[in-house]
Amino acid sequence: MKQSKKFFGLAIDPLHIGAGGYRLGRVDNTIVRDPGTNIPKIPGSSISGVCRNYAIYGLDGDERTSAEECARHSDIKIQNNCGKCIICNTFGFASGSDKKNQMGLVKFFDAMIVAFPVATMNGPVWVTTSASLAELGLKNITEPGEEEIHTSFDVPGKKLNLGWLYLDAKEKDISLPEQIGDSPQIQEIKKRLVICSQYLFSEIINNNLEVRTSVSIDFATGAAKPGALFTYEAIPRGTLLAFDLAVDSYRCNKIHTVEKVWEVAESGLRLFEVMGLGGMNTRGFGRMKVTNL
Repeated sequence: MKQSKKFFGLAIDPLHIGAGGYRLGRVDNTIVRDPGTNIPKIPGSSISGVCRNYAIYGLDGDERTSAEECARHSDIKIQNNCGKCIICNTFGFASGSDKKNQMGLVKFFDAMIVAFPVATMNGPVWVTTSASLAELGLKNITEPGEEEIHTSFDVPGKKLNLGWLYLDAKEKDISLPEQIGDSPQIQEIKKRLVICSQYLFSEIINNNLEVRTSVSIDFATGAAKPGALFTYEAIPRGTLLAFDLAVDSYRCNKIHTVEKVWEVAESGLRLFEVMGLGGMNTRGFGRMKVTNL
């Protein structure tokens, strides 16, 4: 039996989850996308790995000592995890020395974009789709036409631009689930929601990603190193994402209870706001606040 929870992440900084290697095209270092929709996402493996690392900081006493000892002596080649500490049991482990491995008690799923910030002539808005809202449990969401959008606010002239697109705007009653939270940032998103058609969603997101250009610095001269210019893209700050966690309660026991496993996992998620995830952390990227802890 599995117990699942939905968590919501608000990007405090741009998020760069690299696809690996360079690509020929407008951007050298691209980010991970869903192969079916071409919409950027954060893979569950990225969330799991970072959460596992940060969860150690939330432990106290003997639990933290044993988890730190396990982390110090694990080797990437032989995967020599202890298999006994709360971190090994919560997130899973593999041990090359005795050929044993075990799935974690927590399962992490991909974080998908729920609301994406876009600059317009009427100020910033957050674009979503009826399908995204339906997945959050909201019902009776009207699907807009291909060349129109629905907004949670009145648009002067009943026309609104989303990047280079200029669409008819109709005011509708649009909301977000209460479990997302009620911080000032979330309240602002609720006031400025825009629903577009599903086929436009990917186009709007990919045309409004943050793209930065950087260059390596030559230590000897302190100037830019020749031939070291590169570009990379990121999910912009202010993006709202949603992801699920599930605990396998059937495999929990008296020591590693369901409550304890949730506590460990959520302690790791709390530090996303401080220490970040993904690449380019030293360039001001990576922080994401989980809003409903």
